[in-house]
Amino acid sequence: MPELTGFSHIGLSVPDLAAGATFWTEVMGFRLVVDQPGVKLLVHPGTLLTIGLQDHSGAVTGAFDHTQPGLDHVALGVNGAGDLTTWAAHLEAQGVEHSPVEESDFGHHLNFRAPGNIAVELFVLKPDVAEALAPLLA
Repeated sequence: MPELTGFSHIGLSVPDLAAGATFWTEVMGFRLVVDQPGVKLLVHPGTLLTIGLQDHSGAVTGAFDHTQPGLDHVALGVNGAGDLTTWAAHLEAQGVEHSPVEESDFGHHLNFRAPGNIAVELFVLKPDVAEALAPLLA
């Protein structure tokens, strides 16, 4: 089977390019590297994770709905559960509503919405779950 090297980028359709770019740069720490009519490309300097925003010539209307076919949410990894508390304080300072830091069977997470109602999750896998998964991927 041909190899994959990881995610290349995430492409998001948004109704408001300016609001999307502001959120991803000012709240999430990405840098705007391409700013053209109808498209913005943002890169996170620490991870090189790339997000493309498009308004499809103004055809994007309404809000994102995770219950429809397609993307459910964007999950971004963090280093540890303690970092989620730091992120919660940062999001509060930026005026972004969010869930409490929650624990699941697999890890800890914090959920919020980007402009356009796009669901975003910050997630850290529990070490014991990562250990259990490692042999399955060998």
